[in-house]
Amino acid sequence: METGKVVVERIRGRSTVTQCFAKYPLKLIIPRKVGTSQTDAVWIYTLTYGGGIVSGDTISCGITIGDGCTTVLTTQASTKVYKSVGSKCSEQVLEARIGSDALLVLIPDPVTCFSTAKYSQKQVFRVMSDSSLLIVDWITSGRHESGEKWDFGFYKSTNHIFLEGDKPLFLDTTLLEQGSTATVAERMQDYQVIAMVILLGWVVAILSSSLSCSYSLNVLRYSVMY
Repeated sequence: METGKVVVERIRGRSTVTQCFAKYPLKLIIPRKVGTSQTDAVWIYTLTYGGGIVSGDTISCGITIGDGCTTVLTTQASTKVYKSVGSKCSEQVLEARIGSDALLVLIPDPVTCFSTAKYSQKQVFRVMSDSSLLIVDWITSGRHESGEKWDFGFYKSTNHIFLEGDKPLFLDTTLLEQGSTATVAERMQDYQVIAMVILLGWVVAILSSSLSCSYSLNVLRYSVMY
């Protein structure tokens, strides 16, 4: 069952939210004014009651970006995943449809898992041949001020992109799990962040060269598709 839904359509020549729904534990904030009057983009902020995802929470959100529309989906702060109670795993699912000549920019703050937390997220994007998409998917090592470093129990992040229906275009999963022979912290050594950036379409193509020049591939994992 969906806990959130947003539909963006082009009304009178501008990207406009025509449907918006959210229920506990998800909350959606859509500012009326972002940028100058010439800016044609809908900004959507996602957050949860209590400031984080509680053990066992399930969040499912659907977003549809109509033809010719631009939408930015972001957060107000890092996605905090609280400690796990027993074997409960928190889950978050995003299903997005991006129309013709439309752009979706997904730029959340990083996921921060507390000690023993168990968290799984899946993001599915369905695009057209001329859609554009920018995705940032990242996780920090945890709460340094509390002495936690890669101390969560389980983390899984899946990103799937399908072209014009069900044609697989990009399939990826990142899995971090405490092992019997080595902990996540031991395997990560001195790294504090894992980040993946996905660029799809002509609108964001110019960013690819900038990213490749600014970051080492050992630090930033990125994919570019046209």
